[in-house]
Amino acid sequence: MQEFAEALCQYVTQALWTQDGEYIKGAVRILDARNHLFQTMPHQATDESTDIYALSDLCHVNDNMQTVPDMNRALRVARNYF
Repeated sequence: MQEFAEALCQYVTQALWTQDGEYIKGAVRILDARNHLFQTMPHQATDESTDIYALSDLCHVNDNMQTVPDMNRALRVARNYF
């Protein structure tokens, strides 16, 4: 479960690097949790029934006012699969 959460956070970090505006756009679809396969979705809201999570729901703002992946949220997502 921890390994999946770390992989999800790493994927979210990569997705955040491609952001060019102030607001986080896009989502992540979990294709295969056991093999850590994800897909980036353009403009999508969180829909847990279809394994889609908005990037903004997987992040938080840290003390330096930077948007970063939220490990606790990733662990909650992991509980859906393991």
